[in-house]
Amino acid sequence: MVHADTSNETQADSWFVIWTESRAEKKVAARIEALGLSPWLPTVVERHRWTDRWKEVVCPLFPGYLFAKARSVEWHKVLRTPGVLTVVKRAGSPALLADSFIRELRDAIERVGGSPEAVSDESDFHPGDDVVIVQEGPLQGVRGVVRERRSGRQLVIWVSEIGRGVAFTIGSALVKART
Repeated sequence: MVHADTSNETQADSWFVIWTESRAEKKVAARIEALGLSPWLPTVVERHRWTDRWKEVVCPLFPGYLFAKARSVEWHKVLRTPGVLTVVKRAGSPALLADSFIRELRDAIERVGGSPEAVSDESDFHPGDDVVIVQEGPLQGVRGVVRERRSGRQLVIWVSEIGRGVAFTIGSALVKART
């Protein structure tokens, strides 16, 4: 759950969503950690093809984004970090993630090791469908809206917790319609 910090409560640590320069997530996470803050960059293992071989590569689960736990007054420190474009905001204030969302996301990724599942071509989902991921997977329990199907093998799901659409390769049995 995301909420905007519109109050003056600045003593509690909160999770911020940080938008980074392209392919700079790991460097930015290291720089934020050097500031004494707690970054978290969720990753998945993907198979990439080089000209002569296939290789498993660790990639960010949300390309261009990472999370950092800090006090509300410290988000200005984050903005001055090289590689950071901005802190994701709602209504002019940083959008904050609930600890429970981060905890559930971490637990799900650890359970499955960050490996995506294949999508069945018989998937019955269409753009605009509200869905929830119900089986094992990096995003188990996450709710979203199907934006599109790509070549029968991917569902593009809008994840409202971070206000960004992310393409996930998931098995159709892993997703059910949200009621």
